[in-house]
Amino acid sequence: MRKIIAMSLAAAFMLAPALFAQDEGHVIAVQSLISREAVAPGETFKAAVIVRVQAGYHINDNAPLDEFMIPTTLVLDDHPDFEVIETSFPKGRRARFSYSEAELVVYEGEVVLGVLLRAKEGAAPGVKSLKASIGYQACDDVSCLPPKELAFAISVPVAAAGGAAVRPEVFDKLRFRSDRK
Repeated sequence: MRKIIAMSLAAAFMLAPALFAQDEGHVIAVQSLISREAVAPGETFKAAVIVRVQAGYHINDNAPLDEFMIPTTLVLDDHPDFEVIETSFPKGRRARFSYSEAELVVYEGEVVLGVLLRAKEGAAPGVKSLKASIGYQACDDVSCLPPKELAFAISVPVAAAGGAAVRPEVFDKLRFRSDRK
């Protein structure tokens, strides 16, 4: 029994990196999740974009303190079945690096970006794919790489009745302006 459990865990860990979109030449990997098993037409839901920054690097947050730093951006392409209501970026960590005299605000390790979406009333059942991209500039402690963009997709199952909420440990941490009303 232990051998079966160990083999299952090993297989799960081997497959886990495949869940993150990463192209060669990028120092980030991206995974997307939605807050429900499925969404119903007219329903508002959240998407989480989990960004993993390679060890030894950082990326600027979405509102850098230095006007010459490239901000991290999240862009979703227009889709006939969905409306983007709002995006949410967490606050970055303040840090100093040898390539800049000013204090910077950066993301390191894992950071979760959020998107508040609404499925339009006429959305037909089925799995839809929202095309998205992360724009970023990665730096180490000494210098910065050229800005890059990583494309990925957010998979959204649409069903007449919607579905149960999932992954509250991820989605409960996302904060949107509309949550404060």
